Amino acid sequence: MNRKTRLVAILLALSAVSQTTWVTQSLAATKIFPPIANAGYQKECGSCHMAYPPEFLPARSWNRVLGSLQDHFGDSAQLDAATQQRIHDYLVANAADKAQNEHSFAIMHSLNASEAPLRITATPYIAGIHAAVLDPVWGGNPRPKTLTECSVCHLRAQVGDYTMRKFTVTDEAFRGHLE
Repeated sequence: MNRKTRLVAILLALSAVSQTTWVTQSLAATKIFPPIANAGYQKECGSCHMAYPPEFLPARSWNRVLGSLQDHFGDSAQLDAATQQRIHDYLVANAADKAQNEHSFAIMHSLNASEAPLRITATPYIAGIHAAVLDPVWGGNPRPKTLTECSVCHLRAQVGDYTMRKFTVTDEAFRGHLE
């Protein structure tokens, strides 16, 4: 099964999820993430990259991320023990598995119980809904270099609103592959 077929299969599987608890939770959930409420996280992590909403990863992933700051995706992001603990506590307390956010429910239901991805973009839900963004076949516009550049397409990402998007695709190139 090629990559595109697999991503389509994941998206179809996600859309078919009908677990009562998820549906019940989703009905009461919001689509907007709360603002970052930890100044240390905003300062320390936001100085190198966007301070992503903690609701993007489960607690088990944040445990892994904060446990490997000496090699944080090729860079050292080591912090003093007290700062690291405060950031850790904030991220774990507000992680996807504790969140009341529609997207967080979808993120959690796309993962196996033992999965703890280090990258937000490695979660099946995030990867699936963004499959066309980096694929030149779809002719997407704008063209972020990586999926970590949320604000290129999500105009209000800095305030936790990922619903407002500026991204279009054309299927002209894709249709050429079908003929």
